[in-house]
Amino acid sequence: RSLNLMLLARRSRHFAGTRYLKRGVSDRGKVANDVEHEQIIHDETTSEGVFSSYLQIRGSIPTFWTQESSVTMPKPPIVLNRVDPTYQATQAHFDDLMRRYGSPIIVVDLVKQSEKREREVIVGNEFRNAIDYINGHIDDQHK
Repeated sequence: RSLNLMLLARRSRHFAGTRYLKRGVSDRGKVANDVEHEQIIHDETTSEGVFSSYLQIRGSIPTFWTQESSVTMPKPPIVLNRVDPTYQATQAHFDDLMRRYGSPIIVVDLVKQSEKREREVIVGNEFRNAIDYINGHIDDQHK
């Protein structure tokens, strides 16, 4: 059996920047360091050939936060730098995802849940609050 595998990565130009210099989400819902990964498999064993595709995206957590870079501080503190009580920028991010990919959108939270000195937990809690808020206000057709 002959299979061809293609791996693609598409990096967004909308809120690009280096790791510690660009974090969070823009006012328009674009996240920092947004990359779309696609795996395409082509099965040549059938006469017409069969294609299969799996798509995954990753990027900065879509809330307003920063992390100041410093040579002397290898793990700079995470700061929630703006208050967005209705999570409009986060909502714009997920609206864009639904427009591009359809629904449902599956979110995998890889943020640490507990730490001795809270860093990631701060932005993780804000992200979970945003998801809870958005899920409470989303149309039934997208749940």
